[in-house]
Amino acid sequence: MTALIITVLFWLLGLAVLSASFFLTKEMKEAGEHLLEDAAHEKGKDDSASIAMAIEGKFLRRIPSYIIHMVTGVIGATLLAFGFVALAFYFH
Repeated sequence: MTALIITVLFWLLGLAVLSASFFLTKEMKEAGEHLLEDAAHEKGKDDSASIAMAIEGKFLRRIPSYIIHMVTGVIGATLLAFGFVALAFYFH
Protein backbone atom coordinates (compact mmCIF):
# COMPACT_ATOMS: atom_id res chain seq x y z
CA MET A 1 0.00 0.00 0.00
CA THR A 2 2.91 2.37 0.72
CA ALA A 3 4.28 1.85 -2.78
CA LEU A 4 0.93 2.86 -4.24
CA ILE A 5 0.86 6.07 -2.20
CA ILE A 6 4.44 6.88 -3.22
CA THR A 7 3.48 6.22 -6.85
CA VAL A 8 0.63 8.71 -6.72
CA LEU A 9 2.83 11.28 -4.98
CA PHE A 10 5.55 10.95 -7.64
CA TRP A 11 2.96 11.30 -10.41
CA LEU A 12 1.38 14.38 -8.84
CA LEU A 13 4.77 15.97 -8.24
CA GLY A 14 5.86 15.17 -11.80
CA LEU A 15 2.72 16.71 -13.26
CA ALA A 16 3.15 19.78 -11.07
CA VAL A 17 6.73 20.24 -12.29
CA LEU A 18 5.66 19.76 -15.91
CA SER A 19 2.96 22.40 -15.64
CA ALA A 20 5.13 24.81 -13.64
CA SER A 21 7.26 25.69 -16.66
CA PHE A 22 4.69 28.15 -18.00
CA PHE A 23 4.35 29.83 -14.60
CA LEU A 24 8.14 30.03 -14.15
CA THR A 25 8.63 31.58 -17.58
CA LYS A 26 6.04 34.27 -16.88
CA GLU A 27 7.40 35.01 -13.41
CA MET A 28 10.99 35.29 -14.64
CA LYS A 29 10.04 37.72 -17.41
CA GLU A 30 8.04 39.86 -14.95
CA ALA A 31 10.91 39.83 -12.43
CA GLY A 32 13.30 40.97 -15.17
CA GLU A 33 11.00 43.84 -16.14
CA HIS A 34 10.61 44.83 -12.48
CA LEU A 35 14.38 44.85 -11.97
CA LEU A 36 14.87 47.04 -15.04
CA GLU A 37 12.27 49.52 -13.73
CA ASP A 38 13.98 49.58 -10.33
CA ALA A 39 17.33 50.10 -12.03
CA ALA A 40 15.94 53.15 -13.82
CA HIS A 41 14.68 54.58 -10.52
CA GLU A 42 18.00 53.93 -8.75
CA LYS A 43 20.10 55.45 -11.52
CA GLY A 44 20.48 58.87 -9.89
CA LYS A 45 20.79 57.62 -6.31
CA ASP A 46 23.12 54.62 -6.39
CA ASP A 47 24.92 53.84 -9.63
CA SER A 48 26.36 50.49 -8.53
CA ALA A 49 22.94 49.20 -7.46
CA SER A 50 21.45 50.47 -10.70
CA ILE A 51 24.08 48.64 -12.76
CA ALA A 52 23.61 45.41 -10.78
CA MET A 53 19.81 45.55 -11.16
CA ALA A 54 20.12 46.27 -14.88
CA ILE A 55 22.44 43.30 -15.38
CA GLU A 56 20.14 40.98 -13.41
CA GLY A 57 17.05 42.24 -15.25
CA LYS A 58 18.62 41.78 -18.68
CA PHE A 59 19.86 38.33 -17.69
CA LEU A 60 16.38 37.22 -16.58
CA ARG A 61 14.79 38.60 -19.74
CA ARG A 62 17.28 36.83 -22.00
CA ILE A 63 16.85 33.31 -20.65
CA PRO A 64 15.06 31.46 -23.47
CA SER A 65 11.76 29.90 -22.47
CA TYR A 66 12.59 26.64 -24.24
CA ILE A 67 15.40 26.01 -21.75
CA ILE A 68 12.99 26.34 -18.84
CA HIS A 69 10.53 24.04 -20.62
CA MET A 70 13.25 21.47 -21.34
CA VAL A 71 14.57 21.44 -17.77
CA THR A 72 11.13 21.15 -16.18
CA GLY A 73 10.16 18.57 -18.80
CA VAL A 74 13.13 16.35 -18.01
CA ILE A 75 12.64 16.68 -14.25
CA GLY A 76 8.89 16.05 -14.53
CA ALA A 77 9.36 13.03 -16.80
CA THR A 78 11.95 11.63 -14.39
CA LEU A 79 9.51 11.96 -11.50
CA LEU A 80 6.81 10.23 -13.56
CA ALA A 81 9.27 7.41 -14.30
CA PHE A 82 10.05 7.10 -10.58
CA GLY A 83 6.32 6.73 -10.05
CA PHE A 84 6.25 3.77 -12.42
CA VAL A 85 9.23 2.24 -10.60
CA ALA A 86 7.35 2.55 -7.31
CA LEU A 87 4.32 0.97 -8.99
CA ALA A 88 6.51 -1.98 -10.01
CA PHE A 89 7.40 -2.50 -6.35
CA TYR A 90 3.68 -2.60 -5.55
CA PHE A 91 3.11 -5.44 -8.03
CA HIS A 92 6.33 -7.26 -7.17
